[in-house]
Amino acid sequence: MTRIPFSRRRFIQAGAGAVTVVGLGACSDDGITLSSGPTSTVPGPAVSTTTTGSTPATSTTVPTPNGPRRLVVVQLNGGNDMLNTLPPSDGRYMDLRPGIAVPEADRLALSGETSVGLHPSLAPLLPFWERGNLAMVQGIGFADPNRSHFVSMDRWWRADELTRPGWLGRVLDAEAGQWSALAATGLGGAAPLLNGAAVQPTIISSPNAFQLQILEPSWLDFGAGDATSLAGQYRQSLATALEAMEDFAGLVTEAEDTADLPDFAGGNPISDGLATAAALLTADVGARLVVVSASGFDTHSGQAAVQAGLLTDLAQGLNGFQQAMDAADLGQDVLVVTTSEFGRRAAENASEGTDHGAGGLSFVLGNAVQGGLYGSADLGDLLDGDIRPVIDPRAMYTACLDWLGADVEAVLGRRYDGLSVLR
Repeated sequence: MTRIPFSRRRFIQAGAGAVTVVGLGACSDDGITLSSGPTSTVPGPAVSTTTTGSTPATSTTVPTPNGPRRLVVVQLNGGNDMLNTLPPSDGRYMDLRPGIAVPEADRLALSGETSVGLHPSLAPLLPFWERGNLAMVQGIGFADPNRSHFVSMDRWWRADELTRPGWLGRVLDAEAGQWSALAATGLGGAAPLLNGAAVQPTIISSPNAFQLQILEPSWLDFGAGDATSLAGQYRQSLATALEAMEDFAGLVTEAEDTADLPDFAGGNPISDGLATAAALLTADVGARLVVVSASGFDTHSGQAAVQAGLLTDLAQGLNGFQQAMDAADLGQDVLVVTTSEFGRRAAENASEGTDHGAGGLSFVLGNAVQGGLYGSADLGDLLDGDIRPVIDPRAMYTACLDWLGADVEAVLGRRYDGLSVLR
């Protein structure tokens, strides 16, 4: 197996390659940059640098920045189609989707489960199902769904309390000023669920840009001697960003090879993001909450081929990530969940795709997971042509917060029990 040494030097190079200074930009409360480029903010009090179904398990940890447990959220932006991801054996499925349904002969069998099969692109996930470490949550979504990407994503990010910070940002706020710079990191784009009122995440917009970049000497002279000019201010921002990256690098052990990871980056946002997440978690830089974002799941046309490719990326990324965690002896301390703002409508459209729907699908992966199929996707009980939501996202959040040892009621207002995905 090809292996990647992840050293302190490489971490510095990674930061230089993935971060680009954008000058005087600022971040709004929903994590969207108001400047011409991506924004990265360092967790801590108002310090920011603009740069490139059941009873929840009881956690024995406490919600401290140095707690051992880590959570990785993989955002499948656009609305992943549940029915083709887990094609049901119900004959109505083929009737609703004569042109795009996954043929019965192509579906992967799930041992002990006959109501659904697995999309063939997800074959790398089968070993985790067999081990009992993969949970599949069907029909996840809010009871009063909204088909707008923006509204639905905001509801997921903020746990349906749109005037409050992100649901994981609230966890960060509870220990503001005590987290490491990389405790909360977004990979691949903005991660509003990590945005707190007092603490903001570090955002690395392009994980696949982690490579050596030589800073041209001319940059160091740009705007020199005139601190009040735009060029001078830009130069100061650059210097601040580089200083921040040095601070980040200082969190990494001095050993030249702090981690030895399976090489599973595949040149796509999902697997590359998960490879970077694995490097952060195994390098012991204080990473605790990591969000990996990937787009493309809004399959209004030509869905069969598009989704097959995306699910291949997802399966390879999750498989490689879990292997990396097991190899680093972190498998018991890391939980992975996937989210998507909604599912798709039950019937295909005229463009061999599917339109925005309601109930969707989440995967929960990890050695502490109680594997199995949760929720339902009843084609005989549709909600205006959509899969009816039967699992509130906040039930999954409750399980995640219990896992982290966080105060569920402080974060969500109350508990949402009913999803038993942890041992």
